[in-house]
Amino acid sequence: MKARTGCLLALLTLLSACAREDRANAALAPEAEDSSAAVAPPILALEEFADPAQPPSYEVSIASVAADHNKALKRCTRQPEAVRSQCQQEANAAFAEAETGLQPLRGNQQ
Repeated sequence: MKARTGCLLALLTLLSACAREDRANAALAPEAEDSSAAVAPPILALEEFADPAQPPSYEVSIASVAADHNKALKRCTRQPEAVRSQCQQEANAAFAEAETGLQPLRGNQQ
């Protein structure tokens, strides 16, 4: 118990010393500069982003379909056991149909 108290006291002393140093450094720092100058420019130019008028890529589309499938399966678990199996089959069939519809988007579209 004494060892824990000693460690705790040492830790608190160390932390308070760090806090004092931070306050001292803040007092010596120059006045706040314009924060917009500190923001880095974007890595990609705007024209490098996908055109929002175009359909999403295969990866985005399949991820959306998979998320919908997972939500449907989760809803099925809340159904009565008598209809749960049918619900899961319908969710799986809807996912398979959507996945088949996305096959033309697969591959390099550049």
